[in-house]
Amino acid sequence: MTQPDDSRRGAVRFNLVDVAVAIVILGLIPLAYGSYLLFRAQPPTLVSVSPVQLFEGHNQRLEIDGTNLRPFLRVSFNAVQARSFLIGSTKYALVDLPDLKPGVYDVVLYDYTQEIARLPKALTVVPMVTDVELEVVGAFKPQADTSAAPPKVGDKFPPAGNAIAEVIALEAPGPGDLRLRVGDDTIRVPLRHAVLPATLRVKCYTARRPDGSVRCLVPGSPGNDEPTVVAPDALLTLPSLSGPVEFQIAAVRAPAATSPSPAGR
Repeated sequence: MTQPDDSRRGAVRFNLVDVAVAIVILGLIPLAYGSYLLFRAQPPTLVSVSPVQLFEGHNQRLEIDGTNLRPFLRVSFNAVQARSFLIGSTKYALVDLPDLKPGVYDVVLYDYTQEIARLPKALTVVPMVTDVELEVVGAFKPQADTSAAPPKVGDKFPPAGNAIAEVIALEAPGPGDLRLRVGDDTIRVPLRHAVLPATLRVKCYTARRPDGSVRCLVPGSPGNDEPTVVAPDALLTLPSLSGPVEFQIAAVRAPAATSPSPAGR
């Protein structure tokens, strides 16, 4: 009688196990790929920047809004790299700007050396205005030299060279006060002598504050290098032939538009 071949039955059993394992592995491949697509890190994107326009200046900061943001990214403006990329969350980051010249810039996001997102023409840098004319309404304070002639329309301060201010309107003298800033409050101190209400055209230069706002300044008085901000309640010290003249500002406004003269006049 012929005996069964045990080695052949073992080979058959081994082959069936191999087939079962192969089927399981083949079934796991789509599952693994689906899990990879589901749980893989999504690429970062850019949505917007804020603000979209800045004055030319130093040490400025920009907020970038996007999706899937993460640490160790970097940002450039055209080809000029930002100083830092401070992640706030996966949706926004703060960027310390380099000193950018006036112009329009693409905002580009990089992962190491690879560009991964871009906002074309997203940031505009405008030049800082250096010469601004404003009209200020207020009053000349009594002069220390009582023999000095009072200011008149057309007077400039200083009288020679590049004038800071020019008198464009005067009113009748009357009672007045001195307004002093004490903290956030303004104290009014009545004056014994009459003041001369006037309107001046003032030429000032602009300076940007850390919060992004712009102030208009005039040079300080002789011996004082600290500039004066052109703003309500500010006291301007203006140089004249008879010595310093004080003018207290009550209001500031843009210059009135002048109508062009008709042809032939």
